[in-house]
Amino acid sequence: MINILKNKRKMNKKGVFFTILAIALLSLFLVSYGIYSFVQNREGINKRIKTMNSFVSSLDTDIPRKLYITGYRTIFVLEEDVIKNGEYINDLNSTFKTAFFTGMINGKDYTTLDAEGNLGLLFGVIFPDIKADINEKANSLNINVNFTNLNISISQDDPWSVKISLKSNLIIKDRGGLALWNKTEDYYVYIPIKNFEDPVYLINTNTKVSNKFEQATYEIPMSSSNLIAHAENSYYINHTDAPSFLKRLQGDLSADENGIESLVNTHELSSQGIIPIEKCIIDYIYFSSDNPDYYVPAGVPTWIKIQDNLEHKNIYGS
Repeated sequence: MINILKNKRKMNKKGVFFTILAIALLSLFLVSYGIYSFVQNREGINKRIKTMNSFVSSLDTDIPRKLYITGYRTIFVLEEDVIKNGEYINDLNSTFKTAFFTGMINGKDYTTLDAEGNLGLLFGVIFPDIKADINEKANSLNINVNFTNLNISISQDDPWSVKISLKSNLIIKDRGGLALWNKTEDYYVYIPIKNFEDPVYLINTNTKVSNKFEQATYEIPMSSSNLIAHAENSYYINHTDAPSFLKRLQGDLSADENGIESLVNTHELSSQGIIPIEKCIIDYIYFSSDNPDYYVPAGVPTWIKIQDNLEHKNIYGS
């Protein structure tokens, strides 16, 4: 009887031991599974955030590239409009903004086919197209992109380039709710003016004479030989008494800190049947009603007439 009781006690102890062991193993399994699930979930979140970071980073390259293309083509179209209508651009910033968002300039749609069947220069590059392209890439990554408080502007902070700025609140959201970017971005690009034509020449010669913005590289003050070449080619130099490129697009010949000036080659005017005027040939003076005193620098032909002031003598010689 005593042996039976002893055996039962031993069996009970073993049962308790195995029960505790089973509970411990089960707990260890559950903890391990929980840790594994947490690690897996964490890795999934990190991978998702990395993917979105890469997408956001790509926008910092992609948007300025698209902005450059749109800005360049829009300026080209604005000059085309000046040539076609024989008028300067009124309210440049407003006109540029309308073109950027709609492709319209002075009532003409530059995103469709023209009368000759040519596709408009702004086809596929205005902001709705930029946004659609970005969202197409975002959709493939299950990302939503939203632009709010948009503002586009065109300006100059140096004489030889145009600055295009796009400001926007940018909201980038993972569709699974794992991550969200909400930030204000200011994208900008600089477009050189050297490939564009001076609208002041086009308007004032009835498009008979065009002149591209080619920057002079001569030492100042210019030697007589360099001055002759400068005048014959109508190169440009920076001068704060002169209008900037953007002011020229609007027919504004007032002084600007980013102003540029050239010398009008009156021989070229004559070759196009335009009778030269006896006055200073600095372009913003020649093509205006102003008629200040002028002088002819030493060693150059008499048609090279420069405004008679110390500032210009320090540039073109005495």
